[in-house]
Amino acid sequence: MKIFLDSKKHIQIQRLEPIFNQSGSIISRDPKNCDVQLSLVYLRHKTKLPITTRLDGIYYDLAIPYRGKNKPISKAHSLSSGIIYQSKSCMIMCEKFLSPRRTKNYDIVYNGIDPNWAGSFIEHEGINIVTSAKWRRFKRLKEIIDLFLDFQKIVPNSKLHILGRLHENTVIKHPNIIYYGMVDFKKMSDIYKTGDMFIHLAKNDACPKTVTEALGVGMPVITTEACGGATEMASMTDGCVICKGDKITIEPDYVYRDEWNILTDTLKKRILKSMIQISKDKRRVILPEELHIETTAKKYLQVMENCIR
Repeated sequence: MKIFLDSKKHIQIQRLEPIFNQSGSIISRDPKNCDVQLSLVYLRHKTKLPITTRLDGIYYDLAIPYRGKNKPISKAHSLSSGIIYQSKSCMIMCEKFLSPRRTKNYDIVYNGIDPNWAGSFIEHEGINIVTSAKWRRFKRLKEIIDLFLDFQKIVPNSKLHILGRLHENTVIKHPNIIYYGMVDFKKMSDIYKTGDMFIHLAKNDACPKTVTEALGVGMPVITTEACGGATEMASMTDGCVICKGDKITIEPDYVYRDEWNILTDTLKKRILKSMIQISKDKRRVILPEELHIETTAKKYLQVMENCIR
């Protein structure tokens, strides 16, 4: 099968391509002589090829014209002969906000990773807490830092490692908080394989690859019941913690406002308790097969092959 990639080569596609090649499927940037078109989120090129579209997050922020911004995604959702949703949460959001799906050829396919992508865990002194994202407001960096400051009073020999662009967030200076910004693959793996736990609190996140990467190195993930794909991935991995008490909603809202992102005192206590427990038992987790890159590749290929048939 020859696949026309109707997108830039996303990191997930880079991870999938070697496995596609092993199965005899080739990715091309030219639609000529291809069998199927693989689009990410929306359709960039018009071809006569059957289309598989991989969807992730959609717009529902009341502060912007979200219906208009969803139109290109909605078009892909209704025109594609194959749909890949990144999580159950992603599918629910797409079904609510986009034009109806016209195909029965669809699947939920999580972002996969090689379980040995970073190498072996490195023993170390103290407790390393890792978190990573493009730090827009709804990723809740402020809340994560506040939690760490409380945790650090209880576990003084602990550090918070923050990866990713800060965007509008203000740097909170503290000797035990390390900001890395954007890092290359090697630096990321060096940080991850010394991590004792990973925190992800972004609500309705379709399928954060940072969570998959954390699970791939054995880091237990702490999240909440309202975090979409992160919640789903944590629920299928023994040793992760899903804290209850977060407001679950998929209705349009002002997602950049503090009111939408604030943690209740009860939820903060539950997250802090989980952090303390993991720091004591120093558990490790095993990446479930559903999140192996081979599983992801197999499911992608199946949806695309169904399009051709």
